[in-house]
Amino acid sequence: MSSNDIFEAISHPLRVEILKLLAKKPMRFADIKRELEIESSGLLDFHLKKLDNLISVDNEGFYVLSEKGFAALQAIDTISKYGWQKRAYYLNIALAIIINLFTLILDIKWLPLTISVSIIWIAFYSYWTLVKRRIRLRRQ
Repeated sequence: MSSNDIFEAISHPLRVEILKLLAKKPMRFADIKRELEIESSGLLDFHLKKLDNLISVDNEGFYVLSEKGFAALQAIDTISKYGWQKRAYYLNIALAIIINLFTLILDIKWLPLTISVSIIWIAFYSYWTLVKRRIRLRRQ
């Protein structure tokens, strides 16, 4: 299974929920259907087939995650975690710029204090994001 196939398999939110359920414990078809409140057996069967190499059925009829399934779930968690942190970093910088612009427009006497606090905050948040969290802003 190539990386494109794996990303295709985890591209639907329902499939991600299935993987998360199976990471907790092996489950039977009916249990998955009941837990996710899916009315159509055909719909669940379709999504389980899309997860072909990420899950398997054991001897007792339970669906379980394969090694690739655990790796895909870990990739999902990593992507969602770091994607949010990059956006938060950019939003913090944009907010600091907006606050400084409003201070400049509304009351210029507060501008030196606002700029000082913004610079300190951006320096701290940049250190925290780029060094401590090891977030990369550019693609490698």
